[in-house]
Amino acid sequence: MTLLLRTAPTPPVSSRLSSRRFVAGVVACVVVLRAAYIVGPLYADEAGYLAVAQDAHAGGPNLYGHYFVDRPPLLIGIYRLAALVGWAPTVRVISTLLVAVMVVCAAWAAHEVVGRRGVRWAALVAGAFAVTPLLMAQEADGEILAAPLVMLSVALTLAAVRRAGWTSFGLATASGAAAGAALMVKQNFGDGVVFAVALLVASLVQRRSSVRQVATVAGGGVLGGGLVLAGTLAFVAWTRAGLSTAWQAVYGFRGTALDVVAQHSLHAPLMRAVELLVLSVLCGAIPLLAMLVSEMARCRFRGPPVAWAVAATALMEGTSIAMGGSYWPHYLLQLAPMLALAAGIWSPDAFRVRAAAGLVVASAVAATAVVTLTGAAFSHTGQRVGDFLATSSRPGDTATVLYGNAGVQQASGMRSPYPQLWTLPMRTLDPHLKGLRRVLTGPHAPTWVVAWGDMNPWHVDAHGRVRLALATHYREVANVCGHRVYLHDGVVRTLASARCRLPVAPG
Repeated sequence: MTLLLRTAPTPPVSSRLSSRRFVAGVVACVVVLRAAYIVGPLYADEAGYLAVAQDAHAGGPNLYGHYFVDRPPLLIGIYRLAALVGWAPTVRVISTLLVAVMVVCAAWAAHEVVGRRGVRWAALVAGAFAVTPLLMAQEADGEILAAPLVMLSVALTLAAVRRAGWTSFGLATASGAAAGAALMVKQNFGDGVVFAVALLVASLVQRRSSVRQVATVAGGGVLGGGLVLAGTLAFVAWTRAGLSTAWQAVYGFRGTALDVVAQHSLHAPLMRAVELLVLSVLCGAIPLLAMLVSEMARCRFRGPPVAWAVAATALMEGTSIAMGGSYWPHYLLQLAPMLALAAGIWSPDAFRVRAAAGLVVASAVAATAVVTLTGAAFSHTGQRVGDFLATSSRPGDTATVLYGNAGVQQASGMRSPYPQLWTLPMRTLDPHLKGLRRVLTGPHAPTWVVAWGDMNPWHVDAHGRVRLALATHYREVANVCGHRVYLHDGVVRTLASARCRLPVAPG
């Protein structure tokens, strides 16, 4: 089957070794640059996933037990591994290992299509997206953990279609498993599936492959994905949460949450969308996409199956990002696998694509240097508030942060009796804050409460009922880094000293 853009002669051994050394060098640079991020304070999402993983158990009201989070099981499984190790930054070590895999697989995928000529550009672009702080690549969120699995799936698919028999079937099975795993890390990362389907359909339409070969690859992919699905269903059965609860947590919640966002002021999401557009230009994603589209137009939108697969997958990724609703910078990391593969395919013969790929690399290097040298990668405020709580508490104490700051919660080392660690789930699942008020005034009220921000954000407490519950059951005991800390009435604790602790206002 011929899915290559062109047939390249077999390179000499010295050239192959040179390409491998280059990829190894890119991997080494990525690991070194990401090492600077490993020991920083956890971001809110990282801390929240870790708190969920630490508390995960079967039989709770939610998919993972007490806390609610709208993420698939494999992501929480990765964080569970970090929880078992007992060192929070373990998850960043795992993400670093995965992005190293992404760089290698990007080079492999490009080599399957155009030979060694595309290896270097694919590795460089993949490495650039793996480190750029413009897209929050230093945070071990779902996108940076799922993108390497997509890249692995794509490389395996390309390898499968260029081989025959049981070898092809085995590679396709592994590809399906990797594609399914990506979906189980981040539920909108169906990129590997879209790529494989588009590639096989285009191969049939253009008569580049036989029905038998396509059936072999498709069958292997379905088997691999089915194995991941079976594992997921087994996990759901173990949790005793039920399929409806699992579906609501992973997929159903998103639609309801988008309705909640749309019903409130769209100013913040629209501003983040504009920022995301600016970041997509600064990181080089938009310029590279523009050059790739111009190349397709120059070829009158005629190309081999792999070109159509890249285009279809990139279109799906753009749609997924646009429908995300919140428009955080790390959304753009979903584009990394396709842009890396496209750079490897078209850069060798198109100067404009090479220039755009070079912009991606230069942007990542510059942004990483600025952020590393200025120490701007992390905010330490949440960590300091959490440390204050941890030092001031006693065994058995609990804490709740209004209205969600998982970084403080995790750093405090205390469990929250309120199951919402993030603001959007709180607004969606407890819109009138009845659950929160029930917790604050009930028999299992938290020992500590932190008012992280405005006491009436999004007008969720317009009648001041949460503030009344605080006033009647708690007293303010500290102001740490500008955030008020409350202690339950009747409870006495020796307060720790804290950096940036402010005096409590009289009265």
